Amino acid sequence: MLDRFFEAVAALLLSAITLIALASVLARYVLNTSLAWSSEVLIGLLVYATFFCGYLALRQGAHLRIDVLVARLSRRAQWGIFFINQSLIGVVALIMVIWGIEQAITFAHRTTLMLEAPRWLFYVAIPIAGVGMLTEIIRQCLLAIRVGKPPYELLNEEMSS
Repeated sequence: MLDRFFEAVAALLLSAITLIALASVLARYVLNTSLAWSSEVLIGLLVYATFFCGYLALRQGAHLRIDVLVARLSRRAQWGIFFINQSLIGVVALIMVIWGIEQAITFAHRTTLMLEAPRWLFYVAIPIAGVGMLTEIIRQCLLAIRVGKPPYELLNEEMSS
């Protein structure tokens, strides 16, 4: 059910991006005017869609991985690769949290040019996605340990259900 919610929000973000971009193009080439606010809104929506969908892809096991090679390794090696992979993703997510908070603080008192919206709104998506990714990595690791299956099999079972 949680995945359906995230998928619906991602679909709304991508739909809004498409509609605003289309409106901007039509305004420019049909009405010979511009929607000055559209580029700022599109950038903001794209930032949120990028990081939100990155979290959703991690949650659904849709990030790129090569299962064919891992499946041929010993069970111990599979576990090792799984935890190395999760650790690397965790480091990236931690960097997202730290750097995202730093950027949100740095830009806390600045506003966008056209909308005069606070710039921190653009940057806050990064640490939010990072926290979500860290939480998801911990969940996946605990689930793999609890079930006791090779992690590549566990992810394949989750995706097929």
